[in-house]
Formats: sequence, C-alpha cells, structure tokens
Amino acid sequence: MLKQHRRRTLHAMLGIAVGLGAVVAAATPAAAVGSGGNRFVLGDFGFDQAWRVDRHLRVMADVTVDRRADIVGFGDAGVYTAVSRGDGTFGPATFVIGEYGFNQGWRVNQHPRFVADITGDGRADIVGVGGSTVLVAIAQGNGGFSAPQPVNNGFVADGSSRYFLADVSGDGRADLYRVRSGRVDIATAFVGGPFATPILATTEFTFPTRYDTPKVADVTGDGRAEFLAFSVSGPIHIVSTSPGPTNTYPLSHRAQADTTSSPQLMDRFADVTGDGRADIVAFGQTEATSYTAVSTGGGNFNDFIPAIGDFGAGSGSGGRPRDVVDLNADGRADIVGFGIQGVWIALATGSGTFSPIQLLVADLGSDQGWTTDRHVRVAADITGDGRADMVGFGNAGVYTAVTTP
Repeated sequence: MLKQHRRRTLHAMLGIAVGLGAVVAAATPAAAVGSGGNRFVLGDFGFDQAWRVDRHLRVMADVTVDRRADIVGFGDAGVYTAVSRGDGTFGPATFVIGEYGFNQGWRVNQHPRFVADITGDGRADIVGVGGSTVLVAIAQGNGGFSAPQPVNNGFVADGSSRYFLADVSGDGRADLYRVRSGRVDIATAFVGGPFATPILATTEFTFPTRYDTPKVADVTGDGRAEFLAFSVSGPIHIVSTSPGPTNTYPLSHRAQADTTSSPQLMDRFADVTGDGRADIVAFGQTEATSYTAVSTGGGNFNDFIPAIGDFGAGSGSGGRPRDVVDLNADGRADIVGFGIQGVWIALATGSGTFSPIQLLVADLGSDQGWTTDRHVRVAADITGDGRADMVGFGNAGVYTAVTTP
C-alpha cells in the first residue's frame, strides 16, 4: 500500500459494412490473468521528489528497443529516464536532456509532448510542440536522446491547434498532424527523422461548428491511420476517411448506421477482437455501462453495444484512470481501471464484450491513498511478455504490479 511503502520510502473487410448487416466476432474464453502484487521499485518520479501532476508529464515508452516500456519523465530541469530491467523494476533515474521541462517554459496544458517512434527503428523518440517551434530528440538506444533539433515547419502550440502523432503512410514512422478548424496538415517523418514540410491533407473538417472530437487511429488494419470525427450538423454520427496514396484524406463517409442509442464518445481506440483493427471503446458519461463499436473494415463500425456494465461514470469510475490494453497477451485489448479498492480489470471476449469485472490488485486505489491530483497510474508492458503491467507514480516514487498468466 502507498502509505506503508512511504515508510520504506494501444491495425479487408471482415464482412459487410455497418448499416448493411452487423458483423460480430464469436466470443471465446479469455486467458486468465493475475498479478504478483504491488511493490515499491524506485525512489524517484514521485510526489516526495517534487514531481507534480500539473507540472510534470510521466509516460511509459520503449526507448531502448527491447519491447519493454521505460519511464520518461518531463521534470523541472528537463527529461529524465529510467530503463526497465525486465523484472518489474527500473534502473536509476537519469537526467538526459536539459529541454522540454518546466524550467524551459513547457506547460502540461499548453505544449504537447509525445514519446513515439518517428524513425522506424523501434525506439521511441521525443517530439515537443513548443510556442515557437517543434523540437525533436532521437532515442539513442541506451535511455538517452540526441540533442533536441528544431523543426521550423510552422507547427506551434498556438492554443487553437490540436496535435497528433500517427503513421499516415504505413512506413512504420509516426507522422505529426496539426488539426485546426477547416484544415488538417501533416508533416511526414523522414528516415532517421525528423519531419518533411507539412502537406495540406484535408479542408473538410470545421471545428466545432460542423464536426467535433477529431481522432486519428488505424481502424482498417492496413498500418495507416484514418481520420475520424463526430458530425454535429444534423443527427450526430461518426464519420471517417482513409488516407490516399499522397497521404491526403478524401471526403469522409458515415461510419455507423446509428449513434443515438449510446454515448457519443470515442474514449479509446484499441483492438478488442484480435483482428488487427482498432475498435472504439466508450465509457458511459452518467451510466455505469461501457460500450464498444467493432470495426468492420473500410473505416466502418458496427453500432455501439453495451460491452460491460461497469467502468462508466455511474459505476464510480468517472474521473478515475481507465485504459484499454492487452493484459493476457491474447492480442485483444482489455479494460483496466484504477478504482477505490485497487485495480479492476475486465478481459475481452473477442466479440466486443468483456468478461465480468475482477479485482487484479488490491492496491493502487483510493483506499490505499492514491489520488488523481497527486499520483499518475498507467498500464504498460514493462517486462516484454506482451502483457500490460501496472505502474504507479506515488508519494515515495514508482510502484509496479507485474501481470502474470
């Protein structure tokens, strides 16, 4: 528990498109999942070391290409990393870049910072959108990064643009999207980084007068990201468009037959059926139920269905950390939620629904002193076995709960 430890210090058509017939994969039993329990592993990156949720980003990403998620923290002085050892622990926190930090003017609510592979070498790099330029630092494979390189492509954190990193070309390198009302621009990633001159990808989407909630995700399984949004001109519905050969997007099409019977949300994109296509998961806004819309190919989805009667706001999960990740290495994304008593999970059945909720770890919950305003809790594979583990940045530092078969 947090108080006790303080003392010791988410890519052919499956069948017919939505609206012409519902295609639902058969449910299959989910592999069992357990945990060895929560343990304190590193006396850094925590509240007691002056890390704050509203000042300092802490993310998990593989910066060494060993398939294990490492810690990348954006602190006051810059970037710190701690490399995963593969056993649920991490090496020491190491200061690696004197940039991207609070002292250099970077702010959580103003300046997007991404940790993702833009070179195609399997190592996650840093891309930061600052007030005057984009800064890129390439991972070196040892937990460190190259000196930040400015990319003067006109992309800046101006308060009116949204930024995404996603692979539009299918080359394995994450590209940088800028989304503004009336246009989407994309800077594609070079081999070795950083980015080409931005191209105008579409002028269809005007936010928020005709569209809302822009999203970028590969929902067809071809390795290239679709652009999705809610159309709010007339009956609200999801629209999607797939990239063409020049990495631009044609006019979108209606992606579902109906959206009026379920929450108008796209909370998470993750493959919950194991067919390689990202599906939509939506957590209820007022009700306890969570919903899924299964991708049927071609940028289309089945209509939303109730997937499990939990993890929605009505279950007490509103405002608590939730994610959709593979917990049992079966290729299907499961739900994990950090609740009151601890970490709750529900395993994907393969049909778009989830098995009954179960308590995975009786820790990392509010009963043990964990709060969203002081502590960061995430699910990431830190051992390299294909199962997402639990990582908590608490008071004394970093705690982990390794997921087991």
